[in-house]
Amino acid sequence: MNEFDKTGTPLASRVGTGDRSASPARRITVGIILNPKHPATLRAYADLVPELQKAGAHHRSMTTSVERSGRWQAEQLIEWGADTVIILGGDGTIRASAPVLAEAGTLTFLIPTGTANVLSRHIGLRSTRHAIGHCLRTVALIVRDGSTNLRGIPINTAEYQLADGRWHRTEFISLAGIGGDAQAVAHHQSAPGLLGYAWGAARALFAADFTVSTADTLNTADGSGATDTSDTVGSASAPVWAVMASKVARPAGPIAVFPQARIDAEALTVLRVGPIPDRLIARGRAWAGIATACLQGRPQAHPLMNYRNATEMSVSVESPMSAHLDGDLIGDCLELRVSVGEKKLLVSAPTA
Repeated sequence: MNEFDKTGTPLASRVGTGDRSASPARRITVGIILNPKHPATLRAYADLVPELQKAGAHHRSMTTSVERSGRWQAEQLIEWGADTVIILGGDGTIRASAPVLAEAGTLTFLIPTGTANVLSRHIGLRSTRHAIGHCLRTVALIVRDGSTNLRGIPINTAEYQLADGRWHRTEFISLAGIGGDAQAVAHHQSAPGLLGYAWGAARALFAADFTVSTADTLNTADGSGATDTSDTVGSASAPVWAVMASKVARPAGPIAVFPQARIDAEALTVLRVGPIPDRLIARGRAWAGIATACLQGRPQAHPLMNYRNATEMSVSVESPMSAHLDGDLIGDCLELRVSVGEKKLLVSAPTA
């Protein structure tokens, strides 16, 4: 395969150069962003490109790297003139590319080749093969009559202060967390794939509680279409195991930890977990109770699982704690602020 290289240099190839009488009347330009870290990416790419050629699409492929994880590639493809962009990768690649594609209003296809693939699962893409099939069918429709099925995925914002005092601003899609949840992410590289996340989560169960102060801007819209109102609610310093803000019901595995969360909702579902008892036996009982409540589909019934809806959330800690965005560790933070965004990524999603 020589369509791309490891430097991220764009390689363009003119396709559909066979029998011109059989070519579709409408031709689209397709940009492809691929993360070569995962073997599934290369297999999916090998399946995808020949079919795009048959559809008469003109495509350009760009790979990501540690230094350029997707934003730069999206900028280059938009400048090149891509009508639509296909992302082959996981949640991290989507998170890096999404702000640019949302700003440009570019139709985006997701082909999940990462580890967790949270966003792809929550818009109905069951597997890599399913996503490729949906992409090719939709491209064929676009070529024929321009029709497609769009879903607007909000791009949420995050500001965080690292242990050295510096502030950073970025975006995320599905989930933000600080504390035990982020420590689970920090240890996931101890083993490959989902096994690494499971091992990290198991280790994080024994993470010590920490003291936080939070402030949420509550979404008080009644769903009637009336103008939203909001109230800011703060809390006194209290020990917790983790604080999370989610736009997805199932951030890891099949269990709905955030049963009310929706990827296109106007509010985040905020969860404070804890405090978890220090003594080993009591801690084990607490986690067993939480697991039982989650398996029963009623995590909110457990007293250590405290939920609320908010359009903004701010968490400050007394000492630096691990934090993550969409499963990517961002470092040890003193404060994490997240809010729902106004920009939306236009994603082609399967119909129900």
